[in-house]
Amino acid sequence: MSEVDLRKLIEDYRKKYDSIGRVRCKIMNCDIYFTSVGKNHLIYKENRKKRTEAEQRYKLRLFPLVIPVIKNATEIKSWRFSNEPAQSDVQHYALVSEVGKHKVKVRIIIKRAGDGQFNFHSVMLDEPTNTKKPRKKRGS
Repeated sequence: MSEVDLRKLIEDYRKKYDSIGRVRCKIMNCDIYFTSVGKNHLIYKENRKKRTEAEQRYKLRLFPLVIPVIKNATEIKSWRFSNEPAQSDVQHYALVSEVGKHKVKVRIIIKRAGDGQFNFHSVMLDEPTNTKKPRKKRGS
């Protein structure tokens, strides 16, 4: 995919994202808001550095599946407070659902600061955590 194609993908994503506002989530019994933080997170990392083009394409191609995950999730896969001391009141929720015509398992991350609103934060494929290959030791 060329740089022009990536720019078009980003442009289309931003238009779609801006049109959403919020989506009702049955399993969490609340609205999930689509704020600028989530919008920028798919393009930039937490430290404001731009993601690689491959990372951007990966997340942007999964974005059309976010609303179906929010609407169809049947369980909250995980929940945790932030590991950062300055953000100890930030909660992260992971919703997973099989969506799309190829029935892929997609995970979305919802963030909530304190007693505030629930905000979309990120999207990724839901891959089993125990299938990573062990790293080879140097010199072996």
